Amino acid sequence: MPQILDKVSIFSDLNEKKLKALEACLIKRKYAKGQVVFHKGDESGGLYIVKTGRVKVFLPSTQGEEIILAILSSGEIIGELSLLDNTKRSATISVIEDCEVLYLSRNDFLNFLATDFDAVLNLFSMITKRLRDTNDQLEESYFLDITSRIARKILALSKQFGVEEKGIIRIAVKITQKDLAAMIGATRESVNKQLSLLKKNGLIERENGYITILNLERLTRRARSSP
Repeated sequence: MPQILDKVSIFSDLNEKKLKALEACLIKRKYAKGQVVFHKGDESGGLYIVKTGRVKVFLPSTQGEEIILAILSSGEIIGELSLLDNTKRSATISVIEDCEVLYLSRNDFLNFLATDFDAVLNLFSMITKRLRDTNDQLEESYFLDITSRIARKILALSKQFGVEEKGIIRIAVKITQKDLAAMIGATRESVNKQLSLLKKNGLIERENGYITILNLERLTRRARSSP
């Protein structure tokens, strides 16, 4: 557990005494691929820390469509917003790879924050970053063409999950066309067309749902271009 908590920004500055006290409050839970951790609208009960595996944060529609807000992996936390204002969950969390999480109840979380102001500041910093990311996503959906949005999202995923080898970057998480469309607010058909163009022009390669960046410089230029 200490290695995982060290990766969580709001807990990274804890001394040994506070770290052990926090560990005593954590409960391990396991989820299989496809399971839902919680749904949008559920009552908030606690905070989750991703220990292993990956989850996606999304907004579902009544028609079965999704807007994917983020993909989170080891060391990242979920469910913090509803703990702060004690309201219902604002998004749905589902598992895209078998994962293990650490659960921290709302009372234990608030008690911890009350004893560590640095953790409060780190929490504000994390929430601010996520808000800025959401603002960037909204701005891109309005002002950039689909190819630029796809290029930016691929670059963002490469920074988060990329593995570089021999001058190319392989994104080590499976991203379907449907997922990518849900991330940038476009149709699956338009995403398929633009991915084919990026592949034809030698910027990326796709195989079994995994994306490899073949030319980082050109893809970066395409991401910066405007319609």
